[in-house]
Amino acid sequence: MSIFHNITDAISDAAFIWRQEMRQVLRDEGVLIFFIIVPLAYPLIYSWIYNNEVVRDVPVVVVDDNNSSLSRQFTRMVDASADVKVLCHAADIDEAKSLVSRQLAKGIYYIPSDFDSNIYSMRQATISVYCDISLMLTYQSIYKTAVSVTQAM
Repeated sequence: MSIFHNITDAISDAAFIWRQEMRQVLRDEGVLIFFIIVPLAYPLIYSWIYNNEVVRDVPVVVVDDNNSSLSRQFTRMVDASADVKVLCHAADIDEAKSLVSRQLAKGIYYIPSDFDSNIYSMRQATISVYCDISLMLTYQSIYKTAVSVTQAM
């Protein structure tokens, strides 16, 4: 026997075993449910359940290292939105993280010290957003509010 014959026999045996296993899989209703029906139905049901869900007044903490009129305007505009409520102003990012870890707030807006100088010098200014993404709807509200307020400014 040649090595080529041994390899073709091994491939043939593996294909035979694969065909037999596939027949068994297609005959088992439980396997069909978990491999075909659940992956197709779950996203549809999940999106249907949360289709009209919105969250309002998600509590966030603002860390304002800039403390300028523009940063205060950003904070006022965020607080005026329907989706986000400014819970408090934290002195530093560690204090804000502590509030998020204790579940008192769901996110943090960090305004860096160069926020207004970047805007006045026509450079891109950044606002950092930190979120608890354990609930996707709160993350979406915090992030979308930051985006819409920064675009409006």
